[in-house]
Amino acid sequence: MAATALALALLLPAACSSGEPGESGGTGTAAVPAASVPPNPPRPADCAPPPATDPTSADGWLGILAATPQDVGLVADDGRGAVVSHAPDAQMPVASAAKIVHVAAYGRAVAEGRLRPDEQVRIADWENWYLPSDGGAHASALDLLGIPRNGVVGAVDPNRTVTLQQMVIAIVQASDNAATDYLRDRLGDQALLDAAAAGGWQGFDVPSELGAQLALVRPQEAPPLTAPRSVRGPAEHAMAQRFASDPAYREDSRQRLVTLAQDVEAYVLESERWAEATSTGSAAQLAGMWRAVISGSFGPGADVARGELEVLGPRPDGQVRAFKGGSFPGVGTVAVSVRRPDGTIGVGVLLGRGFAPTIDANEVLVAQLRLLTEATEDPAARARVLCVA
Repeated sequence: MAATALALALLLPAACSSGEPGESGGTGTAAVPAASVPPNPPRPADCAPPPATDPTSADGWLGILAATPQDVGLVADDGRGAVVSHAPDAQMPVASAAKIVHVAAYGRAVAEGRLRPDEQVRIADWENWYLPSDGGAHASALDLLGIPRNGVVGAVDPNRTVTLQQMVIAIVQASDNAATDYLRDRLGDQALLDAAAAGGWQGFDVPSELGAQLALVRPQEAPPLTAPRSVRGPAEHAMAQRFASDPAYREDSRQRLVTLAQDVEAYVLESERWAEATSTGSAAQLAGMWRAVISGSFGPGADVARGELEVLGPRPDGQVRAFKGGSFPGVGTVAVSVRRPDGTIGVGVLLGRGFAPTIDANEVLVAQLRLLTEATEDPAARARVLCVA
């Protein structure tokens, strides 16, 4: 099982980390109330022809924006009054970029004394939420924490404990789905909704990372892909809760995953359709949430959450950068912040979809990061975005 699961982990929807690069509206893009984004300035008069489309290069994302604008949501705000955006209020899959809400809710719970970072959690209780369909994220999390593992099956010693803060490290730096669902269960959905609202993200579509994957593995138990998120979301969460509490259901789901992997081509194509039906948000909502946490306007717990996000520490120029990305087949998302010594904060968000599902997720992440970092720092880079936005 381990060898098959490892191959599967490399093919199935991946989750991107925050650290060194290595995941409520179905398929629509209808506008919803979101954080305010000013209109774009006039387009430059000397725009060059759009680059060729390529999700693995920064310029290629400019080409995608020009060729298929319905597949991109973008906000690039330098924090000094210059903002460029494209479809900032369009609802699109956000994948693991949504995990900033969980980190913010954790920070608030710590600040209010409802959770302790040093609380001990059995790995078995963590791995009750683990299905090895996460692109290797859980295996990476165990490696990051120095925990011996049995391939991608799980920890060698499930009775070993980790701290709650280590699980948050796994969420941020390895994008561990199981830790994210465990934290959701501990916090409760209202805490997540309240945290999102504190960051300006009203009506947050609370994702169940495990539940979404179970809907792919056990489609006969899930609402159809065309069902609205208000129907799919609760159903996915119920499946995840059953998985965590029912050992027989858990083992059956893992076996189904192995069986499903036998027809890789068909499964990847189905995963691409499935990705469009996962939890959604807008570039403006995600950018607003990110700025609230990094700036501290989020309120109590912002410092705790910011400390978990800004894991790279200060650069020689005094800047402190952070990012969180996510990916599903054909979907790549990322948010980035640049906190400067003068107190200004640049924030960028890129939500993209529609590219080939087999393209390497890390290559997409690096390309998106480069585009956003340049656009939040360099007026010339913002002008190139403006030419196609």
